[in-house]
Amino acid sequence: MWTRKAIVYVGLGVILVLFSPFINNLQLFLLGTTILAFVAVHSLVNTRPIDVKISRNFNDDQVFENSSVSIDLVIQNKGRSVGFLEIYDKLPSEVSVQSGLNHTVIRLRDGETVVNKYLLDCKLRGQFRLGNPRLRIYNPSFLFYYESEIESKSSLVVLPQIEEIEGVDLSTDFPKMYQGAMPIRRIGTSGEFYGIREYFPGDDFKNINWRVFGRTRKLMVNQFEREDISDIMIVLDAREITGTGTVLRNPLNYSCKAAASLVNFFLRTRNRVGLIIYGESVDVISPDTGERHLFKILTALAEVKSRGSLGLHTVLGDLRNFTPRSPVMLISTLESDKTAATALREITARGFKLTVIAPDTLDYDRDSRIISPTVYFTASASLDNKISEVRSLGARAMRWNPDSVLSTSLAEVIR
Repeated sequence: MWTRKAIVYVGLGVILVLFSPFINNLQLFLLGTTILAFVAVHSLVNTRPIDVKISRNFNDDQVFENSSVSIDLVIQNKGRSVGFLEIYDKLPSEVSVQSGLNHTVIRLRDGETVVNKYLLDCKLRGQFRLGNPRLRIYNPSFLFYYESEIESKSSLVVLPQIEEIEGVDLSTDFPKMYQGAMPIRRIGTSGEFYGIREYFPGDDFKNINWRVFGRTRKLMVNQFEREDISDIMIVLDAREITGTGTVLRNPLNYSCKAAASLVNFFLRTRNRVGLIIYGESVDVISPDTGERHLFKILTALAEVKSRGSLGLHTVLGDLRNFTPRSPVMLISTLESDKTAATALREITARGFKLTVIAPDTLDYDRDSRIISPTVYFTASASLDNKISEVRSLGARAMRWNPDSVLSTSLAEVIR
């Protein structure tokens, strides 16, 4: 391909050749033909493809929102020497170079390996595709070049930011969160005495209350109450409306941050945690424990996008299989969901310990003039009404300003 330098040379040569006869100047004619001949000769200089391999190495397998990651672009020359090689590493628009350069010019000797380092600033969660690096090889006169792409695609997963949560009591029925796993009380065959009931075929004979049998001549069995580790379900609203706002500041991004922080906390305190995401579809990650489970949920939160319009009622079927009396934490603005009121009533009627966290970006949207003052006051009043309706059901609910610390906001509403 031609460089700008070659185009200028050819243009100048053509002008001199065409203009010289009008002024009867042989020297200009010869200069023009010389320039054209120079360009023609150098166009024959081979800028054939080279044998170069390029790979990317990330210095950290776990990249979180609002952090940076170092990239090593390893360039290996497996063929002839290259006098002038320009390399441009293609990056997605969602990340930016914090230090170093993703564009470099190098010389490569036979068999030489060069590493180009740069630092990426990752301000947004998500899964991003890094394209093929582009190479440009120039001939010695820099009049022509050969351009190609080297197959070296890779993905960068940026996990949502995690905020540490400490010292918040989610339910008066459970111990403080910082004391460890949340027990829930279930009727079983061991533990503290709970009561008696009528004997049914298949009951263990050792649980028969013989004293009662002696008095009433009826077979009755003892019931016991035991404590189990609680299953906790996080329900995330990912409908299209949750993407309202800017790329960085919108309800869904803040919801993912809150969900990631809660999941991280509950798993560290030895609870089993699950996740339900509803919007375009209903996606369920069953409750489990451990670090692998944590990153399974964090990856799902990193990849979720605001799509669809499925209401809260679509998650009720999945909650039916969930342990009664366990905590359910709904993270949603509750906006434009006609099914929310009925669904919330059913969730609380089943005995779930419901907490609703409503990310509130209205102040920012008003200050940034994304919405008008009239829309702000209307939306703010509507959100207050929804919060009041949730509280009237016996559940906890809060407007969460994402600029405030999540633990502080939770402590204010959970007393």
